[in-house]
Amino acid sequence: TAARQPPVQRRGGRAVVRVSAVATEADAPPRPVFDKRYEEEGVNVDVVKMANGDIVANITCDVPKNRNMHWGVNDWTEPPKSMWPEGTFAIDGKAVQTPFAEGRRITIRVPSGSDCPETAQFVLRELEGEEKWVNGGNHFTVVLRQPDESTLMSKILVAESEYTHWSLFNRLCLVLEVLDAASMSGPQGMALIFTWLRLSSQRVLPWYKNNNYQSKDIAHVQKTVAQNMAEKVKSGEDMLSRLYARLALAGLPRGGGNGDDIRMGILHIMRNNGIKEGHRPGIDEKFLEQWHQKLHTNTTPDDVYICEAYLAYLHSNNHDDYWRVLWERGHLRKEDLESFGKPISAWPMYLPHLIPEFQHFLWILKITHSGADLDTAFTMASGHMDDDLRWVISDVLANRHEWWVPGKIVDARGRLAQYWRQPGATRDLLMLDIALDDWFRTQFEKADVRSLDGDAVMEMVRLSLRNTLLSAESDDLGKCLAQWDALASSSERWSQDWSLRALAAVQRTQLSLAAFGDSIYTQCQPVAEAFQAKCGLDGAFVANFGEEVVRGLPAFALSGLLQALEPGVRAAAGVSPWQLSSAGVPPFGARLLAVPSLADVQGTSYGEPTLLLAEHVGGMEDIPTGVVGVLTRSLTDVLSHVAIRARCARALLATCHDEADWGALSALAAGGGATGTGVVVDVSASGAVVVEAGSAPGAGGNGNGNGAPAPGELRLDPVTMSHDGFPWALPESAFEAGRVGKKSLNLKTLRERLAGGGGAPAVPACAALPYGTFERVLGANPGAAAELDGVLRSLEGLGGGGGPLPMDQVGAQLARARAVVESQLTAPPGFMDEVANVAAGAGVIASPAAWAAGPGRDAAWAAICGVWASKWTDRAWLSRRQRGVRDDELRMSVLLQQVVPARYAFVLHTADPLTADGTTSVGELVLGMGEALVGAHPGRALSFSAPADRPGEAAVTGYPSKRVSLHAPPAGTCIARSDANGEDLAGFAGAGLYDSVPFEPFSERPADYASEPLLHDGGARAGLLASLVTLGSTVKGAFDGAHQDVEGVVDDAGKVYVVQARPQVMHSR
Repeated sequence: TAARQPPVQRRGGRAVVRVSAVATEADAPPRPVFDKRYEEEGVNVDVVKMANGDIVANITCDVPKNRNMHWGVNDWTEPPKSMWPEGTFAIDGKAVQTPFAEGRRITIRVPSGSDCPETAQFVLRELEGEEKWVNGGNHFTVVLRQPDESTLMSKILVAESEYTHWSLFNRLCLVLEVLDAASMSGPQGMALIFTWLRLSSQRVLPWYKNNNYQSKDIAHVQKTVAQNMAEKVKSGEDMLSRLYARLALAGLPRGGGNGDDIRMGILHIMRNNGIKEGHRPGIDEKFLEQWHQKLHTNTTPDDVYICEAYLAYLHSNNHDDYWRVLWERGHLRKEDLESFGKPISAWPMYLPHLIPEFQHFLWILKITHSGADLDTAFTMASGHMDDDLRWVISDVLANRHEWWVPGKIVDARGRLAQYWRQPGATRDLLMLDIALDDWFRTQFEKADVRSLDGDAVMEMVRLSLRNTLLSAESDDLGKCLAQWDALASSSERWSQDWSLRALAAVQRTQLSLAAFGDSIYTQCQPVAEAFQAKCGLDGAFVANFGEEVVRGLPAFALSGLLQALEPGVRAAAGVSPWQLSSAGVPPFGARLLAVPSLADVQGTSYGEPTLLLAEHVGGMEDIPTGVVGVLTRSLTDVLSHVAIRARCARALLATCHDEADWGALSALAAGGGATGTGVVVDVSASGAVVVEAGSAPGAGGNGNGNGAPAPGELRLDPVTMSHDGFPWALPESAFEAGRVGKKSLNLKTLRERLAGGGGAPAVPACAALPYGTFERVLGANPGAAAELDGVLRSLEGLGGGGGPLPMDQVGAQLARARAVVESQLTAPPGFMDEVANVAAGAGVIASPAAWAAGPGRDAAWAAICGVWASKWTDRAWLSRRQRGVRDDELRMSVLLQQVVPARYAFVLHTADPLTADGTTSVGELVLGMGEALVGAHPGRALSFSAPADRPGEAAVTGYPSKRVSLHAPPAGTCIARSDANGEDLAGFAGAGLYDSVPFEPFSERPADYASEPLLHDGGARAGLLASLVTLGSTVKGAFDGAHQDVEGVVDDAGKVYVVQARPQVMHSR
């Protein structure tokens, strides 16, 4: 049964987070909301939420002075009078002023229950002597509550699309205004900031639009933005927020320096060398005059590239060098220079004697405008580190093209981190780290991996991971590095067992990289598309924005290394590049058709035998009608739900790990266009799938061409519906056929037949809600019943007609049906009390009080409703429709069961599911709870097989590569499990069609394989696997020798529990 997490309970459309315990409000200490130090101005801001709900903001100045705070809220609107501290007076309808108590402190309080503004803005008005305004370059911002990301987005998009006077300077001022609020919004807020600044640094957003500014102002704001961004890299609350801040900083100029040196520097050069300037006579060098005008009004990082290009021309007297360097360094063209607010249309004049002065001027420009430029960054940061580290980095720069430099860079970056992570550390240290990281990748990617042996490639994998972790402190990737370090320290390199473990490390690292990249893509790409829609950006650029961000990450180089390493590891392990999860009935003819994912074609019915080439298979899908095989690149467990369903349908399900094979299959499918290509499919003795072009498939058996019998209508188990006066819940002793499902009955049988047996596995305590309970509850909720009936009638209309199903409409109606059950049903009077009493009597919970009221009651009711609602998931409805089962025929009982906190979870088949060999047991095992195994979590489980009569000979056929493990609360919890009359039937397992819902969500952790005994302690592994094979024989014996599909867990003490047993559905080739 597929378990899903219950993070929220929905009532009336509102999402309410469920908690197991709630502290009283009066006990809660003040909760920090916002904390900011404005160093240059000597101003501290801290905001807290008090236990009574009041928001309190304190603004404190280091030095007492006679001054007022001029302030407003939500972009300078007058704050409500309830917020005014004593002495506050109105100014202009947009702001108020408040004197500082004793010249130092102002406290603003927003009473609980009032509409709290998102932000307050303020500047300081000093009243002593000549009046002076202190504004931090624009104004200071106080964040009063969690900001709304959409509000931030809207504010930025309006400025970028509607303001007629806008420039890089204005953009950076707005960054300063919203950065703290974006940081409080977490990864999505910082993804907004990064995407915005990347679009700016790549000039997709304009730098010059009817706005001028002084060079000292841009120097100051660039410095402030860079320093603030560096602080976000250190202080972000999560890894992705810190990474986005780092990526944003990588594209920023460092700022600072003396901005007036830029404006005056070129003027001095012109005057000192007799070059005409304004009305002053001299050499008429129009290029320098035009550039001078630009530098005077809107200097930007473009000026660094212009200066470098000008110097290249002065050295060669060839204008081609000028245009070449402009493009290579800054992607600037003639049209770009002419589009500046102060256009540069003239070509430079050859005046080589100016070279020394412009070399110095280039340095002035770089001090302000260069960011993560390696040489500039080292010069600016070198005074902030110890002598030895300074020498190491200077040695790297002096030998930057040597083969050994990447390793030296990683060592240096590890030492440099202790400096840039310090509170208040200069931004130059972090910019140097970014520059070293960039150079690492430049040199690293020059390596000819094809010429290296497997050991050398593995060392490059470890080095790349070490470097990546210095930029992104990913716990997941950290576990990958630990796994590779453990492999590197082994004395059994390239043995078969070592190679199997290395193959699992390759697969797990690939999955971790994919998850890392996907999370960034999914957060950045929609932001870029929002800018495109509002600002009219180039669609071709935006279409690949997220992908290019991912490709630019430090970890991207690792992907190619893993691809290079995998074939050698797979060969040493003796593993085929094909993994069979269901053998099908080859050879057969079919139509080869490529689809993005198996989920995309759920509900589709193919009129002729079809072999799907699916990039992605999640693990919970059904095999559509007419499909005789699915080939994929996704890792699929042999005992996953989709594999079981494939074997029930006698369809081929195989994973391809060979890039060349997959490319050939993709080309073959593409050759047939939308209708696919006729092929003949076979499986070799080694397990390789062979697909060759052939004639159009012929019908056979059920018309699928694979000789399988037609599925036909499914015969459901008869049920006895409960009625008024019948108990709402049953203890295990009252379980009877027709009253509860086979899941419950099998557990009762197992407990009875194993009772008293030495070494027998334990069975968790359970109770059940019998068939008919849902219908009785629905009857007590007439409004919900009427709405559900209307939804189901709509579904009947969509499912008729014989044409393709409109899956978007079907999905919407099914979601409505689930919402009715999950959010509109209320428990009848006495229902939860009776259920709690039965559960306590059965030992499922310690006391009825656990579910009597409050969060415990809400969690239990929500889990039960979640199981009932799963009758209308897409996969369940489509499966019933495919097998001719009417909605009113499917009845749902609910098994309430203790959850045993698991160290390991396993699935065991007492007969080989691929060959139906009854003498061989086959199992799979994962760390933590079994939902990672039977659900849609990518990666492989530890797989093993053994002769049923010789469990000590269990052999590992694959090590685990799942990137996460799931864990129950340490104190335990309960789970509501589906137990329908359409599950565990003869010839139809119905695996995972209906949901199981834990009362408290399982926590997700990166799987730690580096120290896991199952991978590194052969004795411990052999003992556990032998015990599981023996367990399978015991369970099989309890059911009169019928082969069993057993699910269970092993707790931290090594005790084994069986949580489910059902007859194994046998399908041989």
